[in-house]
Amino acid sequence: MESTTCSNTTGTADGVSAWSMSDDQLTTALLDNEAALHRHEGRRLELIREADARNLAVTAGAANTAQWVAGVLRVPSAEAGAMVKLASHLHHELPATAQALADGEISVPHARVISRVVQLLPSHISTPELRSEVEATLLKNAATFDPKVLGKVGNRLLETVAPDLADQVLELKLKQEEASAERDRFLRMSFDATSGTWRVTARLPKVVGERLKLVLDPLAAPQPGPDGRDTRFPEQRNVDALDEACRRLLAERLVPSHGGNPTQLVVTLTQTGGRTLHTGIELSRKLVDQLMCEADRTYLVKPEDRPGRVTLLTDTQQRLFQGKLRRILELRDGGCAFPGCDRPPGWCHAHHVVPWSKGGPTTRDNGVLLCGYHHRLIHQGAWQVRIALDGLPEFLPPDWIDPHQQPLRNHRLTPAA
Repeated sequence: MESTTCSNTTGTADGVSAWSMSDDQLTTALLDNEAALHRHEGRRLELIREADARNLAVTAGAANTAQWVAGVLRVPSAEAGAMVKLASHLHHELPATAQALADGEISVPHARVISRVVQLLPSHISTPELRSEVEATLLKNAATFDPKVLGKVGNRLLETVAPDLADQVLELKLKQEEASAERDRFLRMSFDATSGTWRVTARLPKVVGERLKLVLDPLAAPQPGPDGRDTRFPEQRNVDALDEACRRLLAERLVPSHGGNPTQLVVTLTQTGGRTLHTGIELSRKLVDQLMCEADRTYLVKPEDRPGRVTLLTDTQQRLFQGKLRRILELRDGGCAFPGCDRPPGWCHAHHVVPWSKGGPTTRDNGVLLCGYHHRLIHQGAWQVRIALDGLPEFLPPDWIDPHQQPLRNHRLTPAA
């Protein structure tokens, strides 16, 4: 009978398939493969350096060697430029590092770290002897540490090699980093109408980033629900924290006025059902109901047949939970009233149990304190909140959590009789 053998075509340089190796053989083959990869990368840098020396870019019609490398190797121009610079520095200043790379003992990222540290040596102390000593020390550490840790070793290397020079070198490095960060700082916001989201990209100096982190970290702390878990990803909690920080700044009027009026979010509703921000971005009814829980309302009437005549109507009813009424809710709920939440009163919104837009009054028995996260959760509609007969808020979970929808309370509130 004719036999058929199936084999894995993925193998090692010696032709042995990976699936047939023992654990020790697999580990050895992986290390050999890594060393070979480093040797090939070292060879590539050597070839790039030779091409640069021959000025092949001009012959090929490129503006410079980096542009030529980017075209030949089909890599981004920034990566090509970095390779050209590293190849030149290794050849002229770091022969030991070039040799270690050619022998497969270190990786290109290791070589980049060594090159960066040596180039950061101030010119008035960067003698050939000091550069050689720094290079040798870093090569020795590269056998143990990954490039990231090696970079940290390099930052403090002069404390060992030349302690008397360490402080001035570190100061120079920090000044260069901070000047670069200040020059390159930016924050860009663009609205994507296709997805209905804002895209934010930024590069922040270290102190600005640290301030932002100090603001967001406490606001982004997990908020456990009735099951004890916060289902949001950390990145989602950061967005909610940023929203909460902005809400507080606007509520406390800590932002300079804009056009003679306090800076505020403006939502325009029309009789035909339109709901838009002043920038023209459209909102859903559910999101508008959430925003209106703690919003000032002004009635402006603009007749379609007389567009030049705008009438201001005054609202005599109390719209917001303010003053004594707000204090009553804070004393009753003690913070966010959602089961399991421990956010303090100052972090909470006052929510109308029956929405104001549907005739709900601004009274103690129609109000409840909710943190930003649970406020959004209630407006999503799955969870329901009500004021029980004893005057305390309780929450009804969706039927997929509890088919019987037994009411739940925060641990701070007295259980119903």
